Amino acid sequence: MLEAFLAFPLWLIVLISIGVPVAIVIPVVRAIFNARIQAEGDDTEGLVAVFGFIGTAFTLLLAFIIVNVWSEQVSAQNILFDETITLESIIVETRAFDPKLAPSIKGLTIDYLESVRKYEIDTDPPAGGDPRAGAAFDKLLEEFNILEKDLESDDNKKAEAQIILEEVKQLVDDRENRVSSASGSLDGMTTLVCIILALLTVLTMALLPAPSRRWIKWVQSLGVAVAVGLVMSLVFYIASDAYTRNAEDEQIRRVEQALEMQQPE
Repeated sequence: MLEAFLAFPLWLIVLISIGVPVAIVIPVVRAIFNARIQAEGDDTEGLVAVFGFIGTAFTLLLAFIIVNVWSEQVSAQNILFDETITLESIIVETRAFDPKLAPSIKGLTIDYLESVRKYEIDTDPPAGGDPRAGAAFDKLLEEFNILEKDLESDDNKKAEAQIILEEVKQLVDDRENRVSSASGSLDGMTTLVCIILALLTVLTMALLPAPSRRWIKWVQSLGVAVAVGLVMSLVFYIASDAYTRNAEDEQIRRVEQALEMQQPE
């Protein structure tokens, strides 16, 4: 259920995150006004203490979730960045070593990047990576396997190509690291507790007796409700598909554009 919610468009996530607290606040505040409950003396001290405790617990848990999920998402993006940097380095080194080989490597690299975008970024891949992206990667590796075999009888050429072969080994490690790493996600139980604390924070604020001026009560209650909704929508956005896919798509696109701009020699 949580994964389905995180797949919603960002505007819908924000709308739901803000709409639910506001929908809770409005009838509660109206009930307070209808009951003519006013803030008098020390009557509200207990409720204020409860609000402070719940608000503090919510804030601490929220900070913990944001830091952990954001760190995991950034780590996943950095792993993809390492892989694309290695790919770019391989293309550069191949052009320097054998300009005639570069076009075929460039084409296979673009095919691989398209497969990664289509099957491993825009959709959730299975554990170990999508087989179709893996097949495109194997085709790219096969070209370097052929190159290595062709150079077995020429020690000088093989020594010159050694840096390329080392980069290819690094690329294999980078891909394996990426497809075996879990992306940042929200734990169901932790998220449930955070949502409950968020709603309790909003509800406790709404239950506080009304001050002498009604508009102040509305500002207090709706302000807390909207603020809590915005913060929760930020948490959901960081853990959503859109957050990682936008950054990863941009990284893939940048490498593809760099490859397309390379002029054949």
